Parts: sequence; C-alpha cells; structure tokens
Amino acid sequence: MLFRRVVLWALLIGLVSGAGVSLLQHWLTIPIILAAEVFEQKAEVPQPGASAGVETPAHDDSADTPRAAAIHEHEVEAWSPADGVERTGFTVLANALTAMGFALVLLAAMGAALHFGFASKLGWNYGLLWGVAGYAVFFVAPALGLPPEIPGGIVAPLVARQLWWVLTAACAAIALAGASFGKSPWRWMALALLAVPYLIGAPALPPHPFAEHSALDAAALEHLSQRFVWATALTNVCLWLMLGSASGWVARRYLKMVIAEPEGGGQAAARM
Repeated sequence: MLFRRVVLWALLIGLVSGAGVSLLQHWLTIPIILAAEVFEQKAEVPQPGASAGVETPAHDDSADTPRAAAIHEHEVEAWSPADGVERTGFTVLANALTAMGFALVLLAAMGAALHFGFASKLGWNYGLLWGVAGYAVFFVAPALGLPPEIPGGIVAPLVARQLWWVLTAACAAIALAGASFGKSPWRWMALALLAVPYLIGAPALPPHPFAEHSALDAAALEHLSQRFVWATALTNVCLWLMLGSASGWVARRYLKMVIAEPEGGGQAAARM
C-alpha cells in the first residue's frame, strides 16, 4: 500500500513538475540549443568528393569497409525528433520521466527519514530545503566539473562523463546526509566526501571545445555556452523547488501517518 502510494504520488509530482520545467526551457534553454545547432550544421564536413561531383565507387559502401561502418554508425545516431510538435513532445516526455524519477527519490528519502526519526518536521516549506539539497547533489556538484554543454562542441567520452556524474552525485548525497542527519559531533567530516570526485578529476575537456569552427563562430558559440550554463542552472533550480515543495507536502499529508503511527502510535504522529 505504501509503495503504491509513493509511486503514484511520484508520477503525479513528476508530471506536473516536468510540464512546468518544459515551459521554462521553451523560453530559456531551447532557443540557445537551436542557435547552437545552426553552427553545428554549418560546420558539418561534406563527404569526400561530394562538392567536386566525384562519385564514390560502389564497392566502398560494402559492409566490410571502414567507410561503410562509419556511414552506418552515422545513420544510426543521426535520428532525432522532427522540429515542431514531435520534438516538443519528446522534450516534455523526457522532462516528465526525469522529474518522476527524482520525485520518487525524494519521497523515498523523506519516508526513510521519517521511519528512522531523522525528520522532525515536514511540509511544503521544509520540502523546499530538500529540493535545494537535491539541486546541489544532482546539478551543482556535477556541473562544477562538467558544465552543461551545447551542440557543436567537442566533449569528453560519454561513458566517462556518466561514471563521473554518478560518483559525484553519490558523494554529494552521502556527504549532505551524513552532515544533516548524523548524531556524532564529527558528522561534519562527512563533507570531505564532496572533494573526492574533484580529486579524482572530471573527464578531461579540450581547451578549445569549438576549435572546429571559425574564430567568429567559435566566439558566438562560447557566448551561447555561457548563457546556456546559467539558463540550465535556473531551470534546474526551479525544477527542484517544485519537486521539493510538492514532495514535502505529500510526505506530511499522506506518508507521515502511515510510517510513524505503526511504530510510535499517536505520540510519534504528534511529534512529527
């Protein structure tokens, strides 16, 4: 019963929050992405011989040549939603699914805090603090080493970035949880975990990520990149404040009695 309730509320919270952040992205981040994609398409290199009108031999496209493999890989990775309704729909869907996952994490964390007696107060206002913590864990900490990127730049390998992101978020979550809910006077030492991912080092980024573009285009992309970092930071903080406040309200109204009453009865409920 409790698990189903948490999942259903997480789906609802994520749907509303995902729709809200999609509206913000429509005004703040998507115009920057579209502008960067213009430069990205401009820098695309045509296939050898295409501009000179030279035909490529038929045997070059056979399955056992490196060129054919590269063409096949490009075709597989080239699909993207069509501009307009399709692209907007996929964006909203992705935002909603992401928000649902984060809402589930928040509600599970709040439920665990209630169960173990770490949360003395919950509600939409205290949920804002949980939202700020989620923002710090899942956006700020990873972005300090791997800032948000726009199309058209050279980036580190995807797997390396994903692994470093997971490590950074995990260290930040453990550090904040230990410092906030620990009982020992030394609990603040948990914050030392925040430094671990940066001591290991984020995946190396090229010194000039827009080197493949002309000097004028590279300067424009650098300006777009800086704007994108701030726009993404703003949309993410709004997302986490929505998630935190809604999750705090749900935890106080629906989860508190279910979790607290079986163990502590009316006294536990009153203490919360």
